Formats: sequence, structure tokens, C-alpha cells
Amino acid sequence: MYLCPMQPADTRERILTQMFLDIRKNGFQGLRADKVIADMDITKGALYHYFANKQAIGTAVIDEILRPNYLRFYRDLDLWEGHPVDKLQEHLRFLADQATDDDVSLGCPLNNLVQEMSPLDEDFRLRMKAIIDHIHSSVAAALVRGQAARQVRDTVRPDQVAQFVFAGIEGAYSLAKVRRDAAAFKSNMDLLGQFLDTLRT
Repeated sequence: MYLCPMQPADTRERILTQMFLDIRKNGFQGLRADKVIADMDITKGALYHYFANKQAIGTAVIDEILRPNYLRFYRDLDLWEGHPVDKLQEHLRFLADQATDDDVSLGCPLNNLVQEMSPLDEDFRLRMKAIIDHIHSSVAAALVRGQAARQVRDTVRPDQVAQFVFAGIEGAYSLAKVRRDAAAFKSNMDLLGQFLDTLRT
């Protein structure tokens, strides 16, 4: 999974982490903030001191948990000076290595929220779109640099490939989720890595 282990340092972070975990399991619409804080032995006053309402919890989860975790690799890719295919394949191997049956059964946190909330909340949709747009731009720009360095074939269309790679990752998460099978995810990451090899000169 994209997400690194979280070690909350203060009450707000503890609350936000638990809200994220509940959203990942039950969806944003299924989030019952009062129940989450009751299980944490935190008062309702403490919750509303940090988050004015449920909407504020959702936007904080997107901006403070999903965005930095999903963009960590792509910000590294933006600075990468080596072969872009090598870096992208390294990321696919990382995702495959992290995958477990329990983890993939919950699906991709970003994709789950995109599917649930994009039709319902325009603010959520735009915040999540900004994350996906950054991912797309990072991969496309890396491939353009690879073409300039004669590492990537001139016939490759960076924008199309960037979109395809992200769709491949998210589609693999969806298949693994419904099958509750990390092996299926790992297999698809391997195949996607093999596709990336075809981009090389």
C-alpha cells in the first residue's frame, strides 16, 4: 500500500489517524465520528476543538494523510535523474512487497474515496483530482526527460502512458480487493513492470 505506518504524536493526529482508519474500513459516509472518539476515550469537545464537522475530518484526511503519502514517491520521481523506467519499476516492486491479503482486502484508500465521494462532493473530488493530476504529471514529465536522454522510445506518448500506469495500479488494487488476494496484485504489478520495459530504447 502507498501508506507508511503512522505514529501520531498528539491528540489531533491520534484522532485524525483513527478517523482515516475508520473511513478506510467503512467509507466516509459510514464514518461515525462520535463512536470513533468514544472508542478512543476522547471527549466530543476534544473532537470538535480540532474538527468543526465531519466535512473537516474528510478534507483533513485527504490533505494530511492521503496527499503526502501518495505523492511521496512522485516527488522523488520529479527529482530523479536516472532512467525513469527503473524508478517506476522500483515503485511497483515496493507496492507489491507491501501487499498482504488483509491489506488489499480493504482496497486502495484513495481509490475507495474517489469512487465513493466524487459523485457526491465537489470539494472532495477536486482535492482528490489534484493528487491524481500530480501523479499523472510526474510520470509524464519523467518519461519526457527519458526521451530527451534517449532512454525512452520517441514513439511513446508520455501523457497516455502516465494515465495507463496509474489506471493499471488502481485496477490491480480493485481486483485484489474483490478477490482478497495479494498474489493477484503482485502478479499485475509484475506485468505492469514488464510493460514498462517496452518503453526503453
